[in-house]
Amino acid sequence: MADDYSHPVPGLKPLVISAPFGNYIQPKGATPTLGTFTLHRRPGRVWRILKTVRYRRKQQAWVNQIGLRNPGIDWLTDRVTRGRCDVSDKIVSIHGFDAGQWFALLEKIAEIRPMAVELNMSCPNVGEIDWPPELFARAVETGIPVVVKLPPVNYQQMAEQALAAGICAFHCCNTLPVPEGGMSGRPLKPVALDCIRDLRSGPNGAKLTIVGGGGIYELSDIDDYANAGADHFALGTKTMNPMLLLTHAPLRKFIEQARRSFSL
Repeated sequence: MADDYSHPVPGLKPLVISAPFGNYIQPKGATPTLGTFTLHRRPGRVWRILKTVRYRRKQQAWVNQIGLRNPGIDWLTDRVTRGRCDVSDKIVSIHGFDAGQWFALLEKIAEIRPMAVELNMSCPNVGEIDWPPELFARAVETGIPVVVKLPPVNYQQMAEQALAAGICAFHCCNTLPVPEGGMSGRPLKPVALDCIRDLRSGPNGAKLTIVGGGGIYELSDIDDYANAGADHFALGTKTMNPMLLLTHAPLRKFIEQARRSFSL
């Protein structure tokens, strides 16, 4: 990476742990993403996990209908205010269901000042994608680095509006919409790679910072993402391993591989 490279998210590690896994898995050498938080509490997480999360062995894919279940943004802001959580080295992911919620969330994010705010634009389990036209400009006005997490399809208008507002960091991409909910794992990888290539080959491609993720299970997957144009690499379903709550040792090789690819 060039010495004069101006990073839109200072301090961002080469390896990123995607939300919601970053709530629990925070290995040294990686940047965790907390959330995704909504304005109001959305209970029923455990029940939705047990009822909807399914593994498709033949496809090496996970399908879920969890739907952004979380304790609400006030839970996080309270922990930060009380000194029980430091977000200065973490991304906080948010999602609003209407303009008022998006803007209220941004105000709360501005109070706690995380490393970056991720605008989760595309969870398949919460209905149609909708966002106010001024969302991206309002996010930039907080003075906090912004990452836009794109859907795997129909992301072009969203990316163009974000770029027009001055945002040049993108996470490619969210889960695939399927009838049973959102699909992650191997089937997401080729779609995410296409999204990365598309963004990188565009007129603003050279100035973008791209976090690539979806179906990263092996070190070679990181190479594939780097070759497509990703700068950083996100682990999601790879972290669905109870052992990681006890030791992060299995992730060390991914952290090192991401560092090597990041420095190229």
